[in-house]
Amino acid sequence: MSTQTERQRPDQRRAAAVDNAMACIEKGQQLAGHFPNPQALDRARRVVDGTTSAEDAYRELEDKYGSPRS
Repeated sequence: MSTQTERQRPDQRRAAAVDNAMACIEKGQQLAGHFPNPQALDRARRVVDGTTSAEDAYRELEDKYGSPRS
């Protein structure tokens, strides 16, 4: 007997994995006392799903806040 996950197409499994990772990121931030805004969560989602590299995400933050990362 196959499970629902096994019956999902690869793109559905990938989307579910991204959603799960985002839920973990958001909850982890909340448990640490941080409440990320929609822009921060969007940036994290783009890194998780591979549409943006971590380096590009850091550049976005540098452009937004004007301070280079160290």
